[in-house]
This record gives sequence, structure tokens and C-alpha cells, in this order.
Amino acid sequence: MPSVPRHLELHPPLVNGSGLLCFLEVFQHLDRQRAALGGYVTKSIGPEGRPGNVAPVVYDTGHVMLNSLALPTQPIESWIEDFRSLPVQKPVIGSVYGNRVEEWPEVISRVEAYVAGIELNLGCPNYVPGETSLMTVVGDSPAMMREVVGLARAATAKPLIAKLSPNTDYLAAARIALDAGADYLGCGNTAGPGLAIDIEAARPVLSGISGGLSGDAMRPVNVKMVYDIYREFRAPILAYGGVSTWRDAVEYLMAGACIVGLGTCFAYRSTRQMARLTRQIWEGMQRFAGSRDVTHLVGAAHV
Repeated sequence: MPSVPRHLELHPPLVNGSGLLCFLEVFQHLDRQRAALGGYVTKSIGPEGRPGNVAPVVYDTGHVMLNSLALPTQPIESWIEDFRSLPVQKPVIGSVYGNRVEEWPEVISRVEAYVAGIELNLGCPNYVPGETSLMTVVGDSPAMMREVVGLARAATAKPLIAKLSPNTDYLAAARIALDAGADYLGCGNTAGPGLAIDIEAARPVLSGISGGLSGDAMRPVNVKMVYDIYREFRAPILAYGGVSTWRDAVEYLMAGACIVGLGTCFAYRSTRQMARLTRQIWEGMQRFAGSRDVTHLVGAAHV
């Protein structure tokens, strides 16, 4: 493991999760609305643009959300144009993926100049039906995980986040990622995939058939993932999954996260409403911490 991990300066220790509304234009709006986010995470950037699945791509019960977006993203050339023309006030973390091992460092080399850190999307559970991707297997392949993270580490000197899946042996994956040079662990991606059926139509609700599980139901799964990984490694962790209140964020901190990501809670909200929610969450975290910095809450649940 690196003896002195590269550090992300994020104040407050809140970011958006890569997924919904993760483009530079949205980040500019959040800047103007005074969002209490210490940084932003892009939609996953790959070697080429992806249209994703056609609608319907979201099934939402209010507590459980399934999505089969299948990583829609603009071409990397458009990302680079946006990085140059749409500056934001906070550090930007570039989420990246590759369909082949060699594509990961290639993508990183093209976006590195524009971001403060790199997040490796190592486990997205929803795809276009019939699609195969390296991300479907990298989390379950120690050799491939080591190669991908090692190549990414060689491609950048900036902070590197290995975003892991709760669907895998995440303790083994975390050890490999840290040994290969990751500075942070992302815990975690959406779980599943899951399936919802429209009983009137007698067919799956989502056009992609199945989808990744997120929302409130995801939080206990990822809190345990954070807790287990922190207990084992005491590594810096960026936690995602089902955060909609300050209490949810504090729970992740106490499990061991040092940065908390917000995602599903932004659904169906304007940027003004999103920014207001981030301020409410951050103010609640500070009130709970009292006279001490919120960092003293990190790992507090471990005895």
C-alpha cells in the first residue's frame, strides 16, 4: 500500500455520486446555488460516447430505486471541450471506465489535466441487454483488478479512488486495489442487479430488463461494506448509497467513511432544491458534531 496516500481537499467532505446529473453544466448551476459540496464527480467517462438504454430506465417505489441507465455518457472529446469551457469552483473528480484493460490508462491520460482526482468505476451492474464489458468481471478477477488499478496508478499522480461493488468479495478487492496503488476506496456502487415486473403488461418494467439497486434500501448494505473495509484496512473511504439526511451521512462517517456521496436524493429535484438539501445535510452534520470537527466522527462506531 502507498505509505502516504494522495489527498483530496474537499470542504465540506460531501460530493455528488457519479450517476444522476453529473455534467459540468449542472455543477456550474450548483456552484451558483451555493451547494454545500466539497467537490463534484462526473458521469463515468469512457473511450467513446454511449447512448445507454432507452426509456423506461428507472423504477422507483420511493424507498427502492432500480436503474438501467447503462452508463450513458457523451464522447470523451465533448468532455474535454466542457472541461475547457465550463469551469467550476470546486475540485472535480473524473469517473472513468474502460471496456478493455488498456483503455483505462488511455482515458485517464486524456482527462487528467482537467480533474483533481480519478475514480475508477470498477463495478456497474446495469448494461444494454446482451452487452459484455470488463466492468462485469473486473471486481471478481483479482488479476484483472490488480492490472487495471496498477495501470491507472501509473497513468496519474493524482488521488485515485477505486470504486468497488458490494456484489463482490469486497475485502479481497479492497486489498488488491490498495496494494496496486489506490488512495481511496469507493463503497460502493449500486447492488444487484434487481428486477421489477409490470404485472399488467406481463413484462419487465425496465427496458434493460434488470437494473442496479439504489436508494434507502441500499444504505444498510453499503454501510456494512464501509464498516467492514474500514475495520480491516483503516483506509480513506468515499461512501455512497441512500443518503438523504444528515443522519444518514453521520452513519457513514461513523462506519469509517471520510467523504460521503449524495446521489438518489437528487432525483426529481431542481439544482436549487439540490443545493438546499446539501446545505441542510451539512448543517445537520455540523450540529451533531458540536464544537468538534466532523472528522472526529470517522470510524467512531468501531470499538
